[in-house]
Amino acid sequence: MAGTQGFLAMFTIAACFLLSGAQETVCKKETVADIVFLVDGSWSIGKENFQQMRQFLFTLVNSFDVSPDKVRIGLVQYSTTPRTEFLLNTFSDKQNILDYINKLPYKGGGTMTGDGLDFLLKELFVDRAGSRINDNVPQIAVVITDGQSQDNVQLHALELQKRGITLYAIGIKDADEEQLKEIATKPHNQHVFSVSGFEALQGISQSIVQVLCTTVEEAKRQITQVDQDCSSATVADIVFLVDGSTSINAIDFKEVQMFLHRFINGLDIGSDKVRVGLAQFSDEPKKEFLLADNTEKSSLLEKVDQLQQLHGGTATGTAISFLQTEFFTKAAGSRADQRVPQIAVVLTDGVSG
Repeated sequence: MAGTQGFLAMFTIAACFLLSGAQETVCKKETVADIVFLVDGSWSIGKENFQQMRQFLFTLVNSFDVSPDKVRIGLVQYSTTPRTEFLLNTFSDKQNILDYINKLPYKGGGTMTGDGLDFLLKELFVDRAGSRINDNVPQIAVVITDGQSQDNVQLHALELQKRGITLYAIGIKDADEEQLKEIATKPHNQHVFSVSGFEALQGISQSIVQVLCTTVEEAKRQITQVDQDCSSATVADIVFLVDGSTSINAIDFKEVQMFLHRFINGLDIGSDKVRVGLAQFSDEPKKEFLLADNTEKSSLLEKVDQLQQLHGGTATGTAISFLQTEFFTKAAGSRADQRVPQIAVVLTDGVSG
């Protein structure tokens, strides 16, 4: 299984770290990231195993260069309901975080992982909680669980991923591997890990840190690449035409939203810079927003995140004609008469009717 292969790979890396004596900060000094741990505190874990969880968290956090302008750490414990232990901006000193983890109270209760994921999106990965998501700082969530969730996890996980948050799932003992895959970012062999018991956690801690460091460095590289790629295209009118037909299931439609969110987030949005419009189509096309409607990136991203799927057939030809008459006009915000590049991006999954 992918989880078993992932564990073996991590165990090998962990052994290398132990042999080299590297027990503290392994990320580069310039590493910047927001990392939130979502920890299962249900009754199925038990007090003795929960102590193993504390030790695991302690080692992970101790391996990062924690400070307000480098790595920020947040922690949520969940069971029947989620509980904030500390936000990304609660502590500025690593030692305060380690002291808290050492005394982390065991919550107890059921296993509502989906509610926990939703809680992360609404309460942790937001400006007021210390998240730097709007500053293009890599956002990472690490979910640690020992059992099967009693609620749906997949849609909540996709909502997080749509915001650009990378999700790791660490399953212990009786964790449901298929559910771990529903939580984690793809590819699963890089983001889903399984161990046979709580006693095995400490042995993989440094390898988990290395994986997280690699994620942060890759995210930084991609952001830099996007900036470079778009540097010569700072003025354009771009309209997205998105297939909302019934043949696209709800989960795949979330993937489309994630694509749009990330694409737009990488553009230099402004009335005299890049303007973006969005139309959705099925049997009939629908205006979501025109080129002239929004000049603030945050407003565009909010509208994309709230996009509701139309359902119906796939009349792509009608929709393309709709773009010409309703979007690429001066009244709709097009700057074609100023020789600004005019671009249409069509996303579809099937044959047009």
